[in-house]
Amino acid sequence: MVRPITRLFAIALVAFLVLSTKPAEAAKKNFLDSDDAKEKDEAQKFLADYDKMTKGKDADWVYFPSGNLKSFKTVSVKEFESNGRGRESRDAAREGKDYMEQWLDKQGFKVVKSGGDLVVEGNVFNAWEPHGAARYWGGWMANPGVGLEIMARDSKGNVAVEIRHKAKGTTVRDAVENGLEEIAKALASGN
Repeated sequence: MVRPITRLFAIALVAFLVLSTKPAEAAKKNFLDSDDAKEKDEAQKFLADYDKMTKGKDADWVYFPSGNLKSFKTVSVKEFESNGRGRESRDAAREGKDYMEQWLDKQGFKVVKSGGDLVVEGNVFNAWEPHGAARYWGGWMANPGVGLEIMARDSKGNVAVEIRHKAKGTTVRDAVENGLEEIAKALASGN
């Protein structure tokens, strides 16, 4: 009687260990293994370390090689670039610098015009605005959206953070603001 109970306990223990390690392995999934990396129309040329990016809490994909950013007192933001196709991407990039400065200020960073301890560069890799019936019948899924990438460097030029994030809004401009708000939260929290 003891032998079958011991075997049953051993089997249950092994099953529990196998099942409990699967979610931990899934949580460590990096960007290049994700469906997001397989999008053919979304360039992956701006950031240096796509392979090191992991799922973030506030932003979709993050990489903080130097840990959190609490040691940086001042931040300067460069004009955003666009390597996405179309007018929407270029227009979204024009909005990036002002919104990034606004949301970094709200997260407690001191924003300066140049010479900050942390220099933030941005890129719009995709922007879309549904037209016609797709906008009407698609509901929330048909809202305009934008794909943003942020790289922040310290005063020595070393990469302090890389973030890739997609956001939606009622307009492309609103999507840029929403996305940069979430990115600023990720920068402040360090995840």
